[in-house]
Amino acid sequence: MISEFSLDKDFFASAVLNDESISVVHDYLTKSWVDFGALILPKNGGEEFLALIDSLPVKFRQRWVDAFYYGKRAEVDREWWEFGGYESFEKLCELNSVFKTAFTDESVGFVLSGDETSKKICKETGFEMLGAGVCSESWHIGNSLYLSRSDILESDTAESVWENRFAGLARFSKKITIVDRYFFESIWRSAQSNKIDPALNNFFKFLSLLGKKFNVKIISHGGERYGEFHCAVSSVFQKARMKSPKVAAAFESLTLISSTEDFFKRESHDRFIGFDRHVCQVGNGMRVLGDAPLPRSTFAARLDILGELATREASASTSVFKLWSETD
Repeated sequence: MISEFSLDKDFFASAVLNDESISVVHDYLTKSWVDFGALILPKNGGEEFLALIDSLPVKFRQRWVDAFYYGKRAEVDREWWEFGGYESFEKLCELNSVFKTAFTDESVGFVLSGDETSKKICKETGFEMLGAGVCSESWHIGNSLYLSRSDILESDTAESVWENRFAGLARFSKKITIVDRYFFESIWRSAQSNKIDPALNNFFKFLSLLGKKFNVKIISHGGERYGEFHCAVSSVFQKARMKSPKVAAAFESLTLISSTEDFFKRESHDRFIGFDRHVCQVGNGMRVLGDAPLPRSTFAARLDILGELATREASASTSVFKLWSETD
């Protein structure tokens, strides 16, 4: 659901970006970046990117600076790419392993596309190139917007849900926060049959495949401290990580919080999965990562500008609502 994109130094020289009467392109790109995008830069390219922003008309600069600080971004170990230096679109597609969408100056887009549309997409890889004037026609960004608002269907699988909705967010995040009233209960029920909850098992597996460490916090209802419910849930998490070094390596920290029923009634009736500042409101919570057939579930993803998930997280940790917590 995250669109990985990049641009070259010629991009900010585009006529459409330097026309003070045209703000729609700036609005579209910066909002798309903050909401559902990840800018891929060459190594140590951040300062140069900010310098390129300074070449824009003054009225547009701040929205780009804000996007730079609020949007997701990553750096790769290579120098700046110059899209105009590629002899053909097919050669440009070699960048497919680095990002999926290339935004460039209209003149470069015209040459590489071979026609006046200034855009082209590779049918095999999905890599796309668009001139600045047609950036709003990006297939990948449009698809991200669609996925952020569309239901999870019965025909979906845990793998497709993770890959299409969560994997991109996870790749560009350090912290994952789960607020799901019924998650611990589902884990406990499976433990009664000496099984591991399918959603938990898949979640751990998916995280372990990303090759990075996360700070994960899970807020659910897990009974009173040291009760049978608490002990069973705690044991499941410990055994799952002990059993797989690869799973254990995916965690910088893991915090479990059991909150009262009243917390979920008053503070968090809905279920959420948060990735840094992005939050996904998921009707069926972690169940969407369980075994097929999945129940149809509402789904809505957005940037949590007001910090609502962080507020719920803080509330769950207060003495008013917290039954127990543990951190490894």
